[in-house]
Amino acid sequence: MRGRSYNAGPIGLDIAARAIRAVQLKRSRSGFELVAHAQVDVNPADIEDEDRVHEHIKSILATRGFVGRKVAICIPDRSLEVKNLRMPQMPESELADAALFEARERFVNLRNGYMIRALPAGLVGADSNAQQELIVLAAPEQAIETRLKTMMKLGVQVTSIEPTATAFFRPYEQSLRRSSDANVPNAFVDIGEWNTRVLISCGDDIAFLKICPIGGSHFDTAIAKDLVLPAPDASKARLQLLTSGDPQHADSATQAARGAIKTVVEQLAKEISLCLRYYSVTFRAERPEYVTIAGDSANPIVAELMTESLRVPVHVGKAFSAGSCACAVESMDLDSGLPQWTTALGLAMNDDRVGAGRKVAS
Repeated sequence: MRGRSYNAGPIGLDIAARAIRAVQLKRSRSGFELVAHAQVDVNPADIEDEDRVHEHIKSILATRGFVGRKVAICIPDRSLEVKNLRMPQMPESELADAALFEARERFVNLRNGYMIRALPAGLVGADSNAQQELIVLAAPEQAIETRLKTMMKLGVQVTSIEPTATAFFRPYEQSLRRSSDANVPNAFVDIGEWNTRVLISCGDDIAFLKICPIGGSHFDTAIAKDLVLPAPDASKARLQLLTSGDPQHADSATQAARGAIKTVVEQLAKEISLCLRYYSVTFRAERPEYVTIAGDSANPIVAELMTESLRVPVHVGKAFSAGSCACAVESMDLDSGLPQWTTALGLAMNDDRVGAGRKVAS
């Protein structure tokens, strides 16, 4: 047990709409090793009920193999708000307090009962009058406290609680630290159940973040309407679509579901295109050469449809095979290409013994 716990990081606990996933890593000479992993499927309604969340997590933590009681979690997904803010350049030591004050002054709805953090995104404008662009992340204190109370009932120690976007980016961040990647833009899209996070990085720094109100549930609605299916059957059809693999060899039912979600994917692609344009204009930078999609509703068929609309190559991310994570799935039953595990993996890496966390002004 001592050998297994040595250098083991926290249990990354991703509480998503249709599944709760847990991953634990430890350092090795070749990168990371997978200590344990587990998943339990849930109904979206369960995630709104903290008692049900408690029971699901309890069953996951009882899975053989996990070491210790330290966990890393995300802020409840539907509670987070994202806004952009520009401020004069100033020393990093002053930035946190100034950003907090400015955010509360400009965004009235965030003044009371919200926890606010600001993520430096980069400099915009002419050199002589450049301003610091900030990504303001805000969540109701009540939502955070409720989730932390659930963890306390489980008898675990929460080592970190962070926005889903930063956890999602962390596995890719690890592979973007080469000097040759320092000024290279990359676009990542996390397609969730209710919304989609569009993240653009410059090297290993987050430069842009937006939450779009389109997600897997909208795929279900489109499938139910086009194929005249009840909601549960539409959800099953979407799950079959996600696991169908190669778009060129999909069966007739999968092709029908593909046609049904095409309009929704096109809408999402328009949102992503606007994000790419904003980044390019704001930072006077080249657009990313391709887009990486992951999350609960990402698969090769969605990537193919999005490529047609964006006219930019889109591929499904392989977070488990990125950089030093490649050894984490050796001889395990986790497929290195599974995009649904990206956030859980990023949470598991949010520990000094496993990987450095991203600095956020508080």
